[in-house]
Amino acid sequence: MTPEDLASKIEKQNFEFYLNQMMAKVPDDIDKRQGSIIYDALAPAAMVMAQQSLKLSNIVKETYIKTADNEFLDYRAVEHGTARQMATSAQVKADFLDSKGNPINNVEIGDRFASLGDNPIFYRVTKINDDLTGILEAEEVGTRPNGYLGQILPVTPNDILSWAEIIEVSIPAKDNETDEHLRNRLLSTDSWIAYGGNIADYLDMLSKISAVGSAQVYPVWNGGGTVKLVILDNDLMPASDVLLKQVKEEIDPTDSESLGYGLAPIDHKVTVVAPEPVTVNISTNIEVDSQFDINALKPKILDAIEDYFKLRRIAWGQINRTTGRGYALTIYRSQILAAIMKVDGVVNASIPILNEKDDDIKLTFDNDLSELPVVGEVSLNG
Repeated sequence: MTPEDLASKIEKQNFEFYLNQMMAKVPDDIDKRQGSIIYDALAPAAMVMAQQSLKLSNIVKETYIKTADNEFLDYRAVEHGTARQMATSAQVKADFLDSKGNPINNVEIGDRFASLGDNPIFYRVTKINDDLTGILEAEEVGTRPNGYLGQILPVTPNDILSWAEIIEVSIPAKDNETDEHLRNRLLSTDSWIAYGGNIADYLDMLSKISAVGSAQVYPVWNGGGTVKLVILDNDLMPASDVLLKQVKEEIDPTDSESLGYGLAPIDHKVTVVAPEPVTVNISTNIEVDSQFDINALKPKILDAIEDYFKLRRIAWGQINRTTGRGYALTIYRSQILAAIMKVDGVVNASIPILNEKDDDIKLTFDNDLSELPVVGEVSLNG
């Protein structure tokens, strides 16, 4: 019997169950009808026992990782030496210009700015770069700031500033880890022990850096003691230069390479890079139901294709489960077609052409090159 079955069985022990059990013990020559003395005496007890059944059912569910949720799942995670990944703050890059369009040098660390709109996002300057651009951190956690680029207004007074603008989301934020994602992490089978700078050890290091969304590890890629880390941000896109530098400094600081001052073992020389984006242009012929407008369906089809590519980027960081080593990823035309056909209103579609070829795209993963698929131009002919 599974925990779900046991919990369901206990839940069925409701008010009627307990009342009938007790009434069965009462002699038949006594009035058992609703409103009778014996009914009114036993009904409250049956109600209390039914409530206890619900509580007991919840206890059973919260005891096991597969059925626990919320704070109870957090307790299960602690027992396994991990914890729920909490939401982070986005880091962005911004220009600060005077009335002539020249960078100004009087923006200081700690100055505050706000985005436009009815519900502005507030930022605080954390670093001023050599080119007088600034790195700002959102004061709120979560993914909302990931979608904002454009003008920001000074909250801290600045008489010289004429224009401020976010030009790049350098390190996207992430939301709190969901129950399902945490549950999958806890239940995932992993026979590799993180120890002494092996692949599992580096993946464990990177999993604890909140700005890293996924990673590949290439050991001995350039000789003994060398390790290459290829990383994505929380949007599962190539890491920015800002993020690459932060990860490098945490794993193996540049000014003390191989000396063990970072997370990397002594004598390991770590290189941190982003993957090479591979733009995939897609062309297909679609047929839609006469009740639908093809132009109205196109955004939904584009979203479906993007969702497929996001799933592929999730798989990008997974080691080959068959061999236990190496990475492999293919963009399949049949799977793109399947994603398109799931859109309500699409009745038929041709097998997509990728980058003007009738072939699937197999990405390259070796010591010199790690590729990442991104959606390019999508032509929907119908």
